[in-house]
Amino acid sequence: MNKTGFWKKSASGALIAAMLLASSLPAAQPVVPLAFVSVAHAEGEVKPAAKLEIQSPVGLLMDAKTGQILWEKDMHAKRYPASVTKIMTMMLAYEAVANGEKQLTDIVPITENAYLVEGSSVWLDPNEKFTLQEMLEFIAIQSGNDACVATAEFVAGSEEAFVARMNKKAQELGMKDTHFADTNGLHHPDHYTSAHDIAIMARELVLKYPQVLEVTKMQTKMIRDGKFKLENTNHVLGQYDGLDGLKTGFTDEAGYCLVGTAERNGFRMISIELGAPDDAVRVSDTMKILDHGFNNYKSEPVIKKGESVAELAPITSGKEKEIGAVAASDLNVAVLKEGGEFETKVVYNEVTAPVDKDAVLGQLQVVQNEKVIASVDLLAVQDVEKGSWIRLMFRGIGNFFGGLFGAIGDFFKGLF
Repeated sequence: MNKTGFWKKSASGALIAAMLLASSLPAAQPVVPLAFVSVAHAEGEVKPAAKLEIQSPVGLLMDAKTGQILWEKDMHAKRYPASVTKIMTMMLAYEAVANGEKQLTDIVPITENAYLVEGSSVWLDPNEKFTLQEMLEFIAIQSGNDACVATAEFVAGSEEAFVARMNKKAQELGMKDTHFADTNGLHHPDHYTSAHDIAIMARELVLKYPQVLEVTKMQTKMIRDGKFKLENTNHVLGQYDGLDGLKTGFTDEAGYCLVGTAERNGFRMISIELGAPDDAVRVSDTMKILDHGFNNYKSEPVIKKGESVAELAPITSGKEKEIGAVAASDLNVAVLKEGGEFETKVVYNEVTAPVDKDAVLGQLQVVQNEKVIASVDLLAVQDVEKGSWIRLMFRGIGNFFGGLFGAIGDFFKGLF
């Protein structure tokens, strides 16, 4: 056999072997670079916000859009929430409406249990007829315990069944410091929460059912043909620019509590203070917490809904090896007005074809001080079919020889 014939047969055999080997290998995944963006354009070390001191033993400040906790004081301390509990009661009433179980125009029966409940009340009578919308007003404005019981029984069949829903929802929301024993916050040793968990449920209520703010911002309302006046127990209303909620609470064991929320120029804050010695302190502490937020922080846009990220998403076994991705929703982040820097990072999941358009491919994460403080899902811009076996085979061959020649190149480069 001549040398030429031997070379042809050897090369042919090597090629076939390489093809078989390559077709059995998964397609190589491209390395996805990280995107770093500094939106504040501040130089040097990030400056901390001015120090905040309040008289209440527990406090918290949250950016409602992102859930970022911007300041806190003993936020995981076990506390009795008193009527702050009613944030969850209102949430589940709105949820029942959203799920089609009830309507706001439904008449809510007033049972003997509701009529006899202790504590703050609107003195409901079993002979009266009020809608679910009116019950929510009684809860939000007057903090009516009787309205809570009537609403709970109407929505879930009994107060016990409603409380079970409350605890289930708390678990779903990740409220690990919380257990509810009633719908209204009357003192019970097994009814407790924390500022951290209250912030979670307040944010859920405000973002998911923003119509509640039309109720919680009411300072007064006349009912019973103008014979009875509801008066809001939240005395920050009318005194603080942009404040439109949310809920007060008081028992001897809980002290004076207030969950406030205010919005200025699209930037919504949630404030929490628990355990104040009197109403004047809870009002002043709430204002201090909100001032701290609005004076020191600003809301920065990161990406808009439908906007693309620069990095393509790798797809395994697809007709296309990589595709574009867009943000599922707007993403803003709260940063210090002075020295507030952050980075963004694209993180893709391992995705195998077929892929449907709008499928979640990964996340755009906002990172500050090496901690993820906010994120938004990234969605596929197109469908991706599973690649044919021959396409995947030749892609594998290309990856194999690309890696092989790259290794050879690196070898020879190392010799010189």
